[in-house]
Amino acid sequence: MLKIAICDDDLGFTGSLENLVLEESQSMGIRVNTDVFSDGKTLLKSIQSGERYGLIFIDIEMEQVDGISAARKIRETDHSVLFIYISGYDKYFKELFEVEPFRFLSKPLDKEKFRRYFKEACHRIGETEVFYQFKFNKKIQKVPLKDIVYFESRNRVVHIFLQDRSTAYFYGKLNNVEKELANSRKYFLRIHQSFLVNYDYITKMNFFNITISMNGKEMELKISEDRQKEVRRQLCTMAAGKAVIE
Repeated sequence: MLKIAICDDDLGFTGSLENLVLEESQSMGIRVNTDVFSDGKTLLKSIQSGERYGLIFIDIEMEQVDGISAARKIRETDHSVLFIYISGYDKYFKELFEVEPFRFLSKPLDKEKFRRYFKEACHRIGETEVFYQFKFNKKIQKVPLKDIVYFESRNRVVHIFLQDRSTAYFYGKLNNVEKELANSRKYFLRIHQSFLVNYDYITKMNFFNITISMNGKEMELKISEDRQKEVRRQLCTMAAGKAVIE
């Protein structure tokens, strides 16, 4: 799950920004968890207590610990977090350079620019993130989570189907895989006792099947009868125009 912090002393603005983050992450099929802070001081306390964020939206001008001062302290221990700064750019150009800004947003918020920057940030974070790790023949192996199209369980063997149509497998239970991925940054849907599917690769569905795209080719997977209503509910919630519900 991608942890995101929003830090701004304008509570109306933080509420609007949080709503945009949640809407955009849902449309992208990315799991996020947001924490909102009204000043840099409380953000620093959270991080010093052990919290870690992949992305931080932070206002530059705040009375209690401004955004640049907070970012300097955060950079002492975390060099990978992405900062999207909010405020007047020209005035703070030199200071921003010191704390490695990823992008900059000005007020009032340009929603199209926000969406573009948010997608770019998630893409950047995803490039340095997340592998699914498993053991086979007493060796630890791992595959990029974003490349997994679906898992299939057959006779106590879990098969992993990747977007380039290659496969891997290991001995285990699909229930355990589902639990391991419950808090990952990607949505995986359990459509059948035997299938756990990456939402990113679903192109359409009806009550009985979903269609997935794998390396330019489409194929159908069956939705079990007892899961049809729940799968449909989840897909309708997440789709936001992506998957075609027939």
